[in-house]
Amino acid sequence: MAAHNPYAPSAASLKMQREPTSASDGVWRDGKYLMMEIDAALPHRCVKCNGPAQDPTKRRTYYWHSPGLYVLIFIGLVIYAIVAMIVRKSVKVEPALCAEHKRQRRNKILFAWGGVLGSFVVPFVLGAVLPPDNGWIVLVGILMFFGSVIYGFAAPRILWPKRIDENEARLGGCGEEFLDSLPEYPR
Repeated sequence: MAAHNPYAPSAASLKMQREPTSASDGVWRDGKYLMMEIDAALPHRCVKCNGPAQDPTKRRTYYWHSPGLYVLIFIGLVIYAIVAMIVRKSVKVEPALCAEHKRQRRNKILFAWGGVLGSFVVPFVLGAVLPPDNGWIVLVGILMFFGSVIYGFAAPRILWPKRIDENEARLGGCGEEFLDSLPEYPR
């Protein structure tokens, strides 16, 4: 018998969230992208391989704004951040993953954290082994840190927004098998 987890969602709430969706429930394929109505629910299958999803899934909020707003960074980062937060569009999605893809995602996150921690340790180890006049040791640590941070943001993503408007969202990152199970986008 498995130990009781007081933080796990109840089985009833998971069943209520997992009502099967049909092809007419506002989720479609548009080439290599997933198109969905803002209030639609994804089918409870792995979005990478279309296999059986492992509960629980986490509700995620994806934000998008027009890429033209990046021009505001040249005026000022704070101004860009304020304008982007005001005009951004959002969609709440529960992308499900199978046990294998959850494990792969967890390993990518652990690898990124290991790289960040290693970026602080490696310069000290190299500094102890090599002569202290090597300035490149610090450069190795800095490059390792930024590489790990970038990897940590990009690699474990499940889905990412390509465009969100008032009615629909276009998301990337779904596997071909999952997209093949969806009807073609009608518009």
